[in-house]
Amino acid sequence: MQITKKVQINKPAEQVWDLVANQFDKAHLWMGPIPNSVAMGRGKGLSGAPMEGRLCDLSDNPNGPKVKEVITEYSEQNKTLAFDVLPVNNPKVIPIKQNHVKMTVRSLGQNKSEVIWTASPQLKVFAYPFYPLLRLVFPVAFGKLLKGLKVYAENHTLTASAA
Repeated sequence: MQITKKVQINKPAEQVWDLVANQFDKAHLWMGPIPNSVAMGRGKGLSGAPMEGRLCDLSDNPNGPKVKEVITEYSEQNKTLAFDVLPVNNPKVIPIKQNHVKMTVRSLGQNKSEVIWTASPQLKVFAYPFYPLLRLVFPVAFGKLLKGLKVYAENHTLTASAA
């Protein structure tokens, strides 16, 4: 299964890229379901990535469910970032074994950009009978994440870091 969602943001691509990629560990600022996120391996990312990945809490319980997101592709020039989303301490009923996400930021002009989110969730065996339902639910969930990015980016002062 592959799901692609897009959102236009009224900010320059460089600023949106900085938020998505260089501030990768700050997902909690714009991802509604994430109360906290922290960097893993800061300064040790591949191909110039600012970190190896991030750890995101999925609840306020510090020992509760999380996702470990490991950067697998990073291109400052192409404004492309890919990462594997791996569940940690998640309930067995969660249908996703893991997810691979690719985010690309494109300029649409001086003060406008587009973020393209492509997700490739891998389902657990028990989830396949629910495939048609999940095929409807996942795009809505990913769309809400991008809407959160848009709202945060447009309502906060963003700066593009000097690369």
